[in-house]
Amino acid sequence: MRRLLENPGFRIHLIVYVAVNILLLLINLIVSPHHLWFYWPALGWGLGIMGHAFLVHRKQVPHATNYGS
Repeated sequence: MRRLLENPGFRIHLIVYVAVNILLLLINLIVSPHHLWFYWPALGWGLGIMGHAFLVHRKQVPHATNYGS
């Protein structure tokens, strides 16, 4: 988990995901409180977050190579 949060790309992705989904929840509750739909975009985008997390977690630190010598 620490590696994920230390990755600036993932951290920004997660912050935007949370902020947008809170906004969608508020819009949903104001516009149509008896018909909840906010979770559909949250689930779809959540799959993308999980994929991003997987890629960040399995990414290895690149080794320094000496090209051209």
